Amino acid sequence: MRHRAALAATALAVAVATLALSGRASAVEPGFAVRITDLPATFGAGAESRTLTVVASTDRARCQKVRWSLVLRVDGPDLDEIDVDRVEEDGDFPVRVQTDGDTARITDEGLDPGQLCRGRTVTARYQISFGDDADTGRVLFQPQAFNAAGTLLQEAAGQSPVVGQDPAATESPTESPSPSPEPSGTEETEEPDEGVDGEEPAATGEPEPSEDIDAASASADGEGPSLLGPGLIVGAVLVFLGVALLLRLRMRSRETARHGAVPAGHAGR
Repeated sequence: MRHRAALAATALAVAVATLALSGRASAVEPGFAVRITDLPATFGAGAESRTLTVVASTDRARCQKVRWSLVLRVDGPDLDEIDVDRVEEDGDFPVRVQTDGDTARITDEGLDPGQLCRGRTVTARYQISFGDDADTGRVLFQPQAFNAAGTLLQEAAGQSPVVGQDPAATESPTESPSPSPEPSGTEETEEPDEGVDGEEPAATGEPEPSEDIDAASASADGEGPSLLGPGLIVGAVLVFLGVALLLRLRMRSRETARHGAVPAGHAGR
């Protein structure tokens, strides 16, 4: 019986909460409007704060004061990685914060300095930033405007993506390859040729002339090598050969004459 009673009580509580939520959503006052006029396109982890601006308006003839409340839900980042400041023209506006899991409610402690009238709006501004370690995800905003008696006048909704830090950027940078070692001073280097007495030859920019080039230059000057010496040698050789040939012919003629003569003792026979 006790278990059945507990189940029944739980079911009743759930039903009451459901009815309360649905009634709260439809309990906005007619003649009021709440709009998000400045919604950041994105938030970056570790980036500068961005501004969320909300404006309330009415067509009612009677003016009244407004109390702002911002419901904030996160998907990805943690609530403790979000910094929200409610600001007015004269600086920060005091608020009270309530959190439940991934949802936070930020409510003004006092009424807005402005007054909501026909043709006159009331504005709320929030400076929002995310910590350096915030994960990628999204944030949902639900600004609500209440009157001084705590009645919900109207609400709006919007969301923005949150870009977390790149995990690769937090890793240690890749070590760059060490530069190749410079050549040591012990390696032999080719020394330039030295001239006479250790002096370097003067660099003329032109190649040194060779012996063939010297010979060609001498011939070009018209003073070629003399032919008199070789001519005399050749003439002497020819004279020597001629004399030798004459002596040889003379000796042959003498031998022929000697062998062809008749001895004197055999002349009368």
